[in-house]
Amino acid sequence: RIVMSGMVGIQTPSGGVDQEKEVAAGTAVNGRPPMLDSASLPRQPFRPALEVKHFSSFPNPSDKKVNNSGIFYVDEDFTAQQKRMESMQRANPEKAKKLFQSYTKMVVLSSANDLNAVLGLMASTGAGPPPAWFAVKMFQAGVMALNLEVPKFMAKNGFNPKMGPLKTLMFDLITGNAKEREAGEGKASKKELVARDRRYVEAMLFLAVECEMDVSSCRSGDFKTLLHIAADSDLALMVLTLIELGVDVNGVAKDDSTPLGSAVKGKGGKDGKSA
Repeated sequence: RIVMSGMVGIQTPSGGVDQEKEVAAGTAVNGRPPMLDSASLPRQPFRPALEVKHFSSFPNPSDKKVNNSGIFYVDEDFTAQQKRMESMQRANPEKAKKLFQSYTKMVVLSSANDLNAVLGLMASTGAGPPPAWFAVKMFQAGVMALNLEVPKFMAKNGFNPKMGPLKTLMFDLITGNAKEREAGEGKASKKELVARDRRYVEAMLFLAVECEMDVSSCRSGDFKTLLHIAADSDLALMVLTLIELGVDVNGVAKDDSTPLGSAVKGKGGKDGKSA
């Protein structure tokens, strides 16, 4: 049985260091600056360092719904945010450019697994949490890089991973796993390949369990499930994980294939050996 562990919040560094106590004392953790938390960020309200007439604030943390959801909660759709950003660009293009550069840097930092730097940038620039589109890119970048520190913090603090642009994220994760495994065959050791597969599984468990994303969803066009794709690519550990998560092994795709059949006819199983 596959068991998820250590998936919630910020993991304590190796060596038994109590990160929360170290931060409370204002000292470095493993040579890094103290970890910031939401209490250290601007609170009333989150507003970029711009005084623009048309640029409304981020949701006010004093609002009960927002306060319960966390600093990455955005009560605004993409269209409204786009119009707001366009108004800001017209009113003060230079400052808007700097703000967008900060948000873009947050995406890079998420991919690099540097939550401390992300929070520090939010606090030091006065930008606050990024708008929904940049938040989506941050979340996506961290997950696809298999670096979950920032995505976990975002999910715990109000970010909604079920937004439209992220509907294919679990499929992208399996595709990435398949491509990396194929590239590593003959170059990396079996132990290295399995270790990498486990990191993909950890990311899938994070999306499925903590973020409650739908593991039974079908891909548009061919109606294949995540289990179809994993079986087609001979990703044994991912297949076992998805079955454990309840994905139907007999789900039927547009071409009448099932995950069980794909396991038999997968990349290495034309003769049935992979079954």
